[in-house]
Amino acid sequence: SGTSETITGGSGEIVLTNTLQDPKFTLEIVKKGVTTDENGSETQTPLSGVEFKLEKLVETTTEGKTQWVVDENYPFDSTNKGSITGTTGTDGKIISNPFTNLKPGTYRLTETKAHPGYNLLAQPIEIKFTQDGKCYIDGEKITDTKTFVQSGNTYTMNLTVLNRKTPELPHTGADAPSLWL
Repeated sequence: SGTSETITGGSGEIVLTNTLQDPKFTLEIVKKGVTTDENGSETQTPLSGVEFKLEKLVETTTEGKTQWVVDENYPFDSTNKGSITGTTGTDGKIISNPFTNLKPGTYRLTETKAHPGYNLLAQPIEIKFTQDGKCYIDGEKITDTKTFVQSGNTYTMNLTVLNRKTPELPHTGADAPSLWL
């Protein structure tokens, strides 16, 4: 995509062409678990072995109804089309199949495998990257320049996904309320 403009001078014509490169986006995820101690203090720990699936969505209209479906032909890399699954390492960052070189568009991020003792995210996260270099998470524009970083033509969204540990219910003897007659 590019724009061109023409300036006409007295002695002839000068054509200025300004070619815009498509922006490239990287989704850098850090997965952390949150535990709360008896005093209410929270601790965040990076979680390994967590799997995230990123799908490229495309808007389609079928019988007058518009809906978002997975773009099965979108190439994340040479082997992953439509979706790509990345796994976190010990620092909580995705080490296999990083989410890089993403084109502008709408993506759906789903946690498909949780760290032991944690629940999966209740719902997917929608991420939208725009042609003019903006990022929206679940419809909210990201304006924090530490979170959403531009470097030349590449933009990196640093998304920390927090997960609370599944609370262990205290065991108090009887599993069911007892009826006393």
